Amino acid sequence: MKVIKGLAGASGYAAGRAAVFSRMVIPADKKKIEDPETEITALESARSRYVRSLGLLAERARREHGEQEATIFEAYREIASDDVFFDEIKEKIRTERVDASWAIEQKRSETESVLDGLDDPYLKTRKDDVNNVCREVTAELQGAGAADPIAEAGGDDLIVFAEDLTPADTVRLDRTRLKGMVTEKGGVTSHTVILAKLLGIPAIVGTGPMLSEVKNGDEVLADGGSGTVVLSPDTAGRQDFLAKQKKAGLRESLYAECRAKPARTRDGFSVRVDVNSGDKESIEKFNADECDGVGLFRTEFLYMGQKDYPSEEFQFQVYRGMAEKAGGKELIIRTLDIGGDKQLDYMDLPKESNPFLGFRAIRICLSRPELFQTQLRAILRAGVYGNVKIMFPMIVNLEELLQAKTQLETAKRELDRRQIAYRKDIPVGIMVETPAAVLLSDILAKHVSFFSIGSNDLIQYTTATDRMNERVQYLYDSCNLSVLRSIRTVCRNAHANGVQVGICGETASEPRLIPLWCALGVNELSVAPPLVGRTKYIVGQVSKKEMEERAEKLLASGSVPEAKQELSEILGELGL
Repeated sequence: MKVIKGLAGASGYAAGRAAVFSRMVIPADKKKIEDPETEITALESARSRYVRSLGLLAERARREHGEQEATIFEAYREIASDDVFFDEIKEKIRTERVDASWAIEQKRSETESVLDGLDDPYLKTRKDDVNNVCREVTAELQGAGAADPIAEAGGDDLIVFAEDLTPADTVRLDRTRLKGMVTEKGGVTSHTVILAKLLGIPAIVGTGPMLSEVKNGDEVLADGGSGTVVLSPDTAGRQDFLAKQKKAGLRESLYAECRAKPARTRDGFSVRVDVNSGDKESIEKFNADECDGVGLFRTEFLYMGQKDYPSEEFQFQVYRGMAEKAGGKELIIRTLDIGGDKQLDYMDLPKESNPFLGFRAIRICLSRPELFQTQLRAILRAGVYGNVKIMFPMIVNLEELLQAKTQLETAKRELDRRQIAYRKDIPVGIMVETPAAVLLSDILAKHVSFFSIGSNDLIQYTTATDRMNERVQYLYDSCNLSVLRSIRTVCRNAHANGVQVGICGETASEPRLIPLWCALGVNELSVAPPLVGRTKYIVGQVSKKEMEERAEKLLASGSVPEAKQELSEILGELGL
């Protein structure tokens, strides 16, 4: 029996057989060629095929898992379509009269060295994207295009082991046989973990070197909650695992019973448990009977995959349809949050060295009033058909909020002029996702009806940590005391002004934090649809009053390990 420890990426239990994914080694030996132009033609043909395949993968990811997964392929396609990058490769082929595979490898190596030498953590992480694109273009060039990583493995219950899984790898996996994922590299916010959560299967990441210890067909027991993998378990180990799996199954039954019920603490504090939505599949599968509404409706998907800006009428029909499906429950529509790492050709957005701190979200909308007006009018009109609310993203000062509200009034006047019905008293809220918004939350609260804390970005911006950068994963921590204290500040300032507070990031459904959210008086948690029942169940086990005193002690500790220990003890006391 061999035990492998890694990071707990996605919780769950899975028993199956190992499928080891050893990435094909693409030979890139230096070869002299006679006809550079023929070699360049072959390169361009391979690159064109690869770009088309990325488009298909993006559409599949968008259809099956939503916009977040699809944007990764858009980023790959941007690199593969970069003529400047590939012009330098072609020039090397011409001047040195070498084969395309060698030229690509030399350019990849040069780019990697340049990115490694930069101080910008975002650009450093782009190294992996460039490496993956170069490798896959070379594979396409050599007739070894990528396929399902576990296609050759036998059996139906497979747990894939890999050094790492690229976005393209994860989309190509046969989901009907996939029961878990284990990778040597990666962090808890990697695309591997995101996919595992969407599929409801365990993922253990960041194990370090372990592939040499795993063979295809090995019996595997994977516990995503503890980040533990057992190879070739003995009888005692297998029995212990099965007991835990059975207990988890019983708990899942309890969670399922809670989905359609209100979430209230033991002492009567109500928490709305909404879902995040905004892609075609989530809209089609939305069931208002199994949640309290939509806490975050992302509108980016309406703009992605389009050749031009979506019209007011098109947007109105989508928003109206969702409002009607919600059946009177809240539908919080976030205005366009695009830019930076989400590029659209027709928007002609600037390419930036640090897009997460650049031209995005409300900044784009305020600088392009007609774009903003079209969306605002569509949302206002949809408000007639349900409990629709508007939410502005990435607000960092009062001036931005007031400008956005002025634009909203302009949209109302235009609808009045056109004599089109709309909801005149539509509630307005903002995303609180930056330290700036936290520090101004007492002032901002006087101008809105609700806050929604975007905890993913709040952690990233508060800790100055790129959540996709493995080297600083240890700092991207949902239990960071500066983040938790920031959320307490937002809650206090909101409630002092009669404003509701929600959380819509990953932390909204994190079990150990839910008791804390109850203690702080968070009014709404917006989670992935499969997590509604579990979130409601945990809320029901908590006493808000009892938790309040413990929360203050926890937030005064100043130590992340101490805070985690206290939160784990609370979960244990609640029987979770």
